[in-house]
Amino acid sequence: MQFFHYLIKVMLHAVLHVFWVFPVKKNRITLLNELSFSYGDNLKYLAEHIRKTREKRYELIFPLSDIACFSAETVIPVRKNTIRYFYYLLSSSVIITNAGGVSYLPLRKNQFALSTWHGGGPYKKTGNSLYQNKWYEKELRLHRKNTRYILSSCRLCTQEEMRGMLFEEKACIPSGMPRNDIFFKQGQEARKKVFDFYALPEHSKLVLFAPTFRGTESSFTDAKQFHITDLDIPRVTKTLQKKFGETWAFGIRLHPKLRHMTLPFENVIDCTAYPDMQELLCASDIVITDYSSLMWDFSFTARPLFLYADDIEKYESEHGFYMPSSQWPYPLAHNNDELEQNILKFDLEKYQQAVRQHHKDCGSYENGNACEQTLALIERELS
Repeated sequence: MQFFHYLIKVMLHAVLHVFWVFPVKKNRITLLNELSFSYGDNLKYLAEHIRKTREKRYELIFPLSDIACFSAETVIPVRKNTIRYFYYLLSSSVIITNAGGVSYLPLRKNQFALSTWHGGGPYKKTGNSLYQNKWYEKELRLHRKNTRYILSSCRLCTQEEMRGMLFEEKACIPSGMPRNDIFFKQGQEARKKVFDFYALPEHSKLVLFAPTFRGTESSFTDAKQFHITDLDIPRVTKTLQKKFGETWAFGIRLHPKLRHMTLPFENVIDCTAYPDMQELLCASDIVITDYSSLMWDFSFTARPLFLYADDIEKYESEHGFYMPSSQWPYPLAHNNDELEQNILKFDLEKYQQAVRQHHKDCGSYENGNACEQTLALIERELS
């Protein structure tokens, strides 16, 4: 299977040379959100920063699955995998991606690709750290050859994760993630936006449950396989009210790959379709996850994050983490009893101290200026 995947990329690389008849436009930048092809993730924040600080200096192209409702000023939407899509990609001087989808593109000397990646912190393994397959490594080398730089969220990511994707240290930019700039600058605006969107009372509290995507050899088809129904939501809500007081709304945010799944719950807000995960994190007073990299992002709010992962030992032995889960600062529960106790015994001051130490141990690069640093890099390369 991996061989055929590699073969398709090689064939696409050959066929797409036809687009070389179009000249490369120096001020054209394509931002490629490969996780969901929606206006979000690091690509959205870069586009917004470029749009606001450089006015109309650059032509920004944003491939999407659905362009019907898109209305960002000075950003050109294009439907993914169309002739127009490939035209813009192969006539852009800069292509910014958050995954590995540029590996099959026949880039010219006056083009370059930059990856923001899509997960911060030293958590889930990827690249050669995870997959031991010669055809996968060949794909990885295609991606590395096409990608000049990759953004890194912390020192451990540069040393472990980026190396596993074949990036030497000089190609790793110590900027943090563009999407995380929001936690240093615009948190309250985002919270109001989310609360207004879901018509939540201003003084209520929001807890967000956001489990990661668990990849297996077979496709997921039901909630139990996603470990979504394992959590006792009424019990969690009652425990939060007992510990912290206030009225709590419960939201669930699934991975973008599961966005079409119907949640089997009542009195729960389905946040999966909300277009911006970072705004949801800004709006959340507490987050519950398993081992999603969002825990890195949310840690910069200094608000409580609880881990609920009944299968974490199995996942860690089969998939692996760059830093052992025992060294993370987030209270870990394997079942609902443990989660209840973690909430009731929670000490905010000790937790925040542990999170600060975690950032220090990881060598965090996050400082709220990732968009600015990335744009400065692009402009140096284009000059």
